[in-house]
Amino acid sequence: MDTQQVVSAILAAMKSGKTFETLVLPTNSPERLMTSFRERGVPERGFLLPDELEEIALVKNGGKLSTKTREALWSNSKDTIERLTRMALGTDDPELAVRLLLGLDGVRLPTATCILAWTLPHKWPVIDVRAWRALVGFSKGILVADPPGGLKVRHWRQYFAVVKEVATTSAMTPQAVDVWLYRYDKHTANP
Repeated sequence: MDTQQVVSAILAAMKSGKTFETLVLPTNSPERLMTSFRERGVPERGFLLPDELEEIALVKNGGKLSTKTREALWSNSKDTIERLTRMALGTDDPELAVRLLLGLDGVRLPTATCILAWTLPHKWPVIDVRAWRALVGFSKGILVADPPGGLKVRHWRQYFAVVKEVATTSAMTPQAVDVWLYRYDKHTANP
């Protein structure tokens, strides 16, 4: 993948002044969760507690969790959650970080990236279908829109590389770039 081509296309769209109205934040919004985590000192602590893991999953899933997912999340011991989230939040390797979090029962790739981004937004973005679709649009056919079997770690590596470069070049956080891509898709490509 020609990362620079995709980065240039995204930066050009951002420079064109394309902004999107900020929606009123629901109680279970990522922004409110990140604020709450900062107030509770979660980033400084460097790991999650079981109830914080469930909070992230709830926000990621629009405030609803299936019984199966909830049970899977709570089947992880407190020590396992602490160890895996501490190692994931402590690394700079995007693949290692998500692979560690995928070791938690009930956590799939999008939720794993939420754990990273909503705890350390200055360092990590979230990968989801909308942001991926926006990235695919900017790639002009280099990336596949709807990968068979859903988003995988290889997509995360590609996404992270582009978002990190855009963030560095534009002086934005990876989380802010991710939100921009999400809103771009929502408001322009697939309302």
